[in-house]
Parts: sequence; structure tokens; C-alpha cells
Amino acid sequence: MNELFILGELMEEPQSGYDLRNALQVSLGRHRKVSYGVIYPLLEKLEKEGLVEITNVGSDGKNKKMSTITEKGTKRFFELMKMPVPGSAHNADIYLIKLDVMQHLAIDEQIQILDQFYQEQKDIIEDAQIALQKLAEENSKDHWYASKKFELRLQQANVAIEWIERFKQEMKKEW
Repeated sequence: MNELFILGELMEEPQSGYDLRNALQVSLGRHRKVSYGVIYPLLEKLEKEGLVEITNVGSDGKNKKMSTITEKGTKRFFELMKMPVPGSAHNADIYLIKLDVMQHLAIDEQIQILDQFYQEQKDIIEDAQIALQKLAEENSKDHWYASKKFELRLQQANVAIEWIERFKQEMKKEW
């Protein structure tokens, strides 16, 4: 996930580790802490693999390390973008990252990501509906509260589906 984010951000322009960390923090939200202890070792690893190039820039003793994506890094970015999103705890984060940087893909590949995200939302709806049905079979205070959580999941997934549909319509108008 972090590798995809960094390579995607570097597709835009060279950036410092500080800027990359801040951008990832904004992308993931204020409640997810992103440490420099994650970003800088990953940048070093990506440099060793030839995916990024790190250079010192600046003057007056204020050096700043800037990372630039290489041709090999660009190829890796496209590989990661084409990989299916795994069903894991970071599933939603990976979709947000892909949605944020998918402008570097061909339109049909962008549509494919949106379709995958759409299917993910449909699966969430199905799971929530099944859970609500089971909770409704036994009427209890605990189940009432649990059903409210699943109603929220349903609403969130439905909003995401509406957003995907609008996005695809806008893309058709734009392209």
C-alpha cells in the first residue's frame, strides 16, 4: 500500500520524504498515524531496487533529499495499479490510493478500477443485508444496536455506489 502511494505521488513530481509522509497522512485521514520511520526506510528500499532516485538539493547548508521516480519505478507503479485489491484490512485505503492516482492509466483501466470498487461496495451491501436479516430474527437490545452499525455500512456503500456512477458519467462527458 505505501509503495503504491509513494510511486503514485512521485508520478506527479519529485518530492521529499517529509512531503510524501504528509500527503499519505492526509490521504489516510487524521486518525491513522504515518511515521517517518515508515516512509524513509521504504524510500531507501525503493532506491536500492532502482524504483526511485534520491538526490540532495538545496544550498546554505539546508540540504533536502528529493525522491524522483525512475523508469523502472514507473513500470512498477503500473504493475501495482493493475493488481487486484486484496480482501484485507487495508482494502479501503488501497482503493482510495488507486482512485487518487488513476489518472495515469488509460481510461479503460480507470473504468476497471471503478468497476472493481463498485463490486466491492455491492459485496459490502450483501454482507450487511445478511447480517441485518440474522439480527432481525432475534429481537434484542444488543441486536438493535448492532443493526444500526450495519445500517450505517449499507448507507456508506450506497453513497459510494452513487459516487462511482456519477464519476463514470463525468468521465464519459470529459473524454
